[in-house]
Amino acid sequence: MSIPVTRERVSPKTEEKIRQNVRAVTGIDRPDGASRVVQLSDVDALLAFFSLPQVSDPIYTIEKPVTRDSVARHIARKLAAQEKGEGVLTAVFDEGGQIVSYMDHQIWPEWSAAEFGGAMRPERQSRGQGGVGIVQSVNWVFETLGVHLLCFTAAADNHRSVTLIDKLGMRRMGEVTSTAPNGATRQSLVWEMTRDEWEELRKGLTG
Repeated sequence: MSIPVTRERVSPKTEEKIRQNVRAVTGIDRPDGASRVVQLSDVDALLAFFSLPQVSDPIYTIEKPVTRDSVARHIARKLAAQEKGEGVLTAVFDEGGQIVSYMDHQIWPEWSAAEFGGAMRPERQSRGQGGVGIVQSVNWVFETLGVHLLCFTAAADNHRSVTLIDKLGMRRMGEVTSTAPNGATRQSLVWEMTRDEWEELRKGLTG
């Protein structure tokens, strides 16, 4: 089994609209600043960020070992995915050009579904921004990308992510096999939530 677990084919018109929305992304406003799409010229900044074990170790989509070439491949893959309307990689940069946080989105336009993950610098964690950031990010996926279904995956021992996702009230859908860029696999917990479910959950979060 892989994600999305729920697969409902949408009309060609809806699929193309989602692809257009993804291609049009230039950045995302986040609690820790305004992000922008990562370019190949940002390879050294992303290398420094991914070289932090606290950032890269829990994230299976980051190719290991982390090298300049592997990071360049990661950026190139995401830029190609955005051209197809199937993914986008963004990051928040500080005044010195250092990456503060990043977000990696994968989109399945044909199923009107998306998944995202991300991380922030270790010294900026545990400041209460995680919960605010994930709520804002979920809103952005549904409102800006226009998808109907959101998926999350996390390793069972990634307690920070599991706790954060469970607190959102998403539905656990069992386990899936996640495949890393180098072909390695791991079992991941998977959650799903529709746009309508999020609207109801958001009333409770803001009410």
